[in-house]
Amino acid sequence: MEHINNKYYLGFEGEPEIIFTVVKQDNEKSGLSLWSGYFDNIMQQITPVEGKWTALSYYYNLNIGWYDESPWLIENIEGAYEQFKGIDKNKLDELELEILEKILELLKKSIEEKNNVYISYE
Repeated sequence: MEHINNKYYLGFEGEPEIIFTVVKQDNEKSGLSLWSGYFDNIMQQITPVEGKWTALSYYYNLNIGWYDESPWLIENIEGAYEQFKGIDKNKLDELELEILEKILELLKKSIEEKNNVYISYE
């Protein structure tokens, strides 16, 4: 069974879409679909570490990873989680903050349950 929450993509059909897909140990899939504009605004709040992009922001800023190959496995879920967790929430609007919380919840649960997480760009 597959359940993808597309609440944050509704109304943007035909625009670029980012999909986080969690694949559980029993191969059950769930995830979160969102308009790439929301994702871009959130990702732009991540700052370099000692002048270098790391973890998920590395792939985002170089337009590789999920831009080249979808679905793309996030190999460092912990690093991605820490980056999203470190975002200054005051720089996001209410809806972007809600999306960030959903992403954090998805990544944290995946770390705890040792699930794989993929990003797709469509």
